[in-house]
Amino acid sequence: MRRVGVIVLVLGIAGFLLASQKRAGYDSVEGALKSTFSSEERGNKDFWETARWVSLGAGVIGLVLVILPGKK
Repeated sequence: MRRVGVIVLVLGIAGFLLASQKRAGYDSVEGALKSTFSSEERGNKDFWETARWVSLGAGVIGLVLVILPGKK
């Protein structure tokens, strides 16, 4: 389980960093205006926000699997 935990932890961290980078584009003035007036851009913003939280959850699950591995 420890190996699976490390893989899930790495994927969670990588996904969180990627989603945070994509989501940060909507924090600028231009991004805020686009997401205010365009439902498609608002959907993209919500998608990246959700992806951040899902990746964070995967990272926490991976960390738990690394710290508390199952019995062999």
